[in-house]
This record gives sequence, structure tokens and C-alpha cells, in this order.
Amino acid sequence: MTGTVRRARVGFALFALVTVGGGWLFVALDRATGQLTGTGSAVSADGSTSGQGLWIVVPALTALVLFLVSRDGAGPLGMTPRVPVRWFAFAALFFPVTASVWVAVATVGGFATFTPGLPGSLATVLGFLVVKNVLEEFVFRGYGTRTAMALGLRGVMPHVLVGVVWGLWHLPLYLVWMSPADLRVATTLPLAWYVPLFLLGITALAVLYGELRVRTGSIWPGVVLHTVSGALTVSLMTGGHLRFAGHGGVVFGLDPASVASMLVCGGTGLYLLRRRTGRSGRVSPAIWPCRPRRGQAVPGDEGDRQEAGQQAAAARARRRWASSRRS
Repeated sequence: MTGTVRRARVGFALFALVTVGGGWLFVALDRATGQLTGTGSAVSADGSTSGQGLWIVVPALTALVLFLVSRDGAGPLGMTPRVPVRWFAFAALFFPVTASVWVAVATVGGFATFTPGLPGSLATVLGFLVVKNVLEEFVFRGYGTRTAMALGLRGVMPHVLVGVVWGLWHLPLYLVWMSPADLRVATTLPLAWYVPLFLLGITALAVLYGELRVRTGSIWPGVVLHTVSGALTVSLMTGGHLRFAGHGGVVFGLDPASVASMLVCGGTGLYLLRRRTGRSGRVSPAIWPCRPRRGQAVPGDEGDRQEAGQQAAAARARRRWASSRRS
């Protein structure tokens, strides 16, 4: 195990511990100080408690401190805005285009009713989500993905690991802080069914968001995708523009727990992953955009160098054999 991998593992373990466990500590803090829970929202600061504020700020501060002190060589935090325009266009259009397709299918099939019109709460929701999503993407893609990619895991596993932490981080919001009215907008299922589906859906989203981070070296396309999808989902659902019949939202809903979201977002993430890694599942140093400091390893480069060396040696042996045959 290299020093880079060892330091990355320690850093990610501390990051996961604070991120997942901190939320429940802040729930206990709210209850100890007599603050009213169950009145908050995922898309505004109305009804929020001090614990809910710490729930998102403390992981961001933890990620920053770990980055500054760990020297794990996993690359920068992805704060650069220098990203090809096509990735921002992809992030802005992906959810409106794909969601409109599956909502149209649901409407034609009688699983949903859609009332055209401009969502009235869009501007209000958008302002809150921009701030929240910058912090959230900084935590889970800026630090989480860049560190998970340095753990020596293959294929989709770094994204799955980040997705598990990301999903567990959400649980205090849904189980304690969120108001029952907001929860009913999110799902018609009981929590015992909704939570496992939500965790699966968040993990599928983590593959897509993580690949955006790896392919661009930046968190900002993820911020755009996160904000656009969240603003449209909340505005359409709370504004009454989109309503599902029965449990139609389980299949065609706009939230991460729906089957459509898992298939489309997870499938797109896997497609981007396959395009990036090819058949081997390795992280290529030529593709990984987070440049390490001089003398520090890029995730996966040791194995890639060994494999490339073996292939080059085999090619040289074949050329020598062919030359001897000709002579």
C-alpha cells in the first residue's frame, strides 16, 4: 500500500465519520436545547434549526481541514471554473430533457397529470439551492470523490462509496428535520420503504455526479446539475403542476428514489465511466484531471505503469522475433 493510498484511506474514514455521525449529534443538540424539529425544509431555510445549519457547514469545514493537513496527493478540490462549455450545457439540460421524457410517458400512461405553466416558486427555490448545493458539491465531489478515487478501488466502487456516505448524510433531514408536508410531496411510501429506495437512488446519482467531477476536474458542472434538477423538481411538485396517481411517483417520480431516476441517472453515469476507463476499469493518469504535486502519485498510476511496461516489453519481443525471421 502506497503512502498516498494510506493517507487517503485515513482521510476518507475521518470524513465519513464526521459527515454521517455529525448529523445525529446535531439532532441531539437540537433536542437538548429544546429546538423544534420536524418543521424544516430541503429547499429553504424556513423552520430550520441550528443543528440543521451545522449539519451542512461542519462537513464542509471538515473536508477543507482534511485537505489542508493530510497531504494525501489525491489532487485539488475541483474549484476551478475552467471547464469546457459542453459540460455546463450537459449539466443544465440533462435533467429537463430526460425528466420531460419520463414524465410524458407517465402522463400518457395515466400514472401522472401535468398542468403546463411556469412554476411560481422557482426564483425563491433557486436562490437557496445555489448556496446549499455549492457546499454540498464541495463536500461530496470536491473532497469525497477526489479522495475516494485515490483509494485504489476499481471501476464504479469509488462513486458507490461516496454515494453511501452521501445518502446516510441525508437521513437526519428526512427522518427528523423535514416537515411531514414536505415529506408527503417527496413520496407516498412509508419511510420504511422510501429510505432504502432513496439510498439506492442517491448512490446511482453519485455515479453521474462523480463522473462529472472526474471528467471535468471541477465541482461546478455538478452544482449546475444539482441546482437545476432540485429547483425543477420542487417547483413542479409543490406548485401542483405535476401530480402522480397512487404510487406512480415510485416509478416515474422526479426525486432520486424513483425507478426512472435510478435507471436514467445511474445508467448515464455508468456510460460516462465506461467511456473514461474502457474495459480495464482503471483510472488513467491521462484522464484523471486533478494534477498532484510533483513526486506524488496519481490514483491508479502504479498499476497502469506496470501494465504499460509489460505491454511495451511484449511488443519489443514481437518486433525482435519478426526481425529475426526476416533476416
